Amino acid sequence: HLVLDGTEYAVAHGALRQLALHAGFGMGSRYLVERCSLELRARNVNHQLAKHSEKALVFRTRAERGEERRRIFATVTRGYAACDTDAVLDAVRPSLSDARAELVYDGAGVTATALFMPDHVVDLAAGDVFKAGVRVRTDDTGRGRVRIAAVLWRNRCLNLLIMDEGEVETVSEVHRGDPARILAAVRAGVEAARGKVTHFLDAWGHARTVRIDPMETIRRWVAEKRVTPQSEKLRDQLVEALLAAWHAEPGETLADAVNAVSRAAHENPSFTMDYREQLERQAARLVLVPR
Repeated sequence: HLVLDGTEYAVAHGALRQLALHAGFGMGSRYLVERCSLELRARNVNHQLAKHSEKALVFRTRAERGEERRRIFATVTRGYAACDTDAVLDAVRPSLSDARAELVYDGAGVTATALFMPDHVVDLAAGDVFKAGVRVRTDDTGRGRVRIAAVLWRNRCLNLLIMDEGEVETVSEVHRGDPARILAAVRAGVEAARGKVTHFLDAWGHARTVRIDPMETIRRWVAEKRVTPQSEKLRDQLVEALLAAWHAEPGETLADAVNAVSRAAHENPSFTMDYREQLERQAARLVLVPR
């Protein structure tokens, strides 16, 4: 516990570690928490804090059910802008009121996902997007940011047991400056994320209805550099990899050809991580600007 102006507070381990970092003995915080008795811990912490008595810090506290003392859950500097989870969720609620929400709270903040389903699922196949949403992450302890992202899930097998997940971040705000400005950025980020999700789902539904010759289309994409090889010398190998991916999961729609690009990106062991991400971005563009 910590006594401030005659009032005793419980202290969360994370808040103690933050205090130790600000006071310059952060490397020893784990030892103090896990190895020291209360008396020895108090002696060490008081000795270290005396060296930095001029540094101004803010202790964030909250009442906890069943506890007589308030608990310090975060130690932050005076520049920290309180833009807490409840305010963030209030800010995003109007834009996401028609979605189904999944929310997980870990004591520091939330990971909340507003979920949307495609209006029409046509011939659901391996690789199809079947769920989309907007993800909101918060952190009230000073150890994280407010983040907003568009997120898509797709199945990698027909029974929906193996999933891929991808997201595009639209907001990453540190707790600095005017909280009203942060919340305005959050609202704009939610609208941007929702726009990305809606646009992609509409385009994907259309791609499922467009009949093509996938083998000819894949070759043309590479020839037109809409899907680019790691180097010009590897152009033929890329075509072979894409065709092999399509043969593993054949189909006659634009979506099936795009799936071949994504599947090759995930499964070809010769591709670097950066190149895999490049192929995923190119696959998304092929859906959003089809043919």
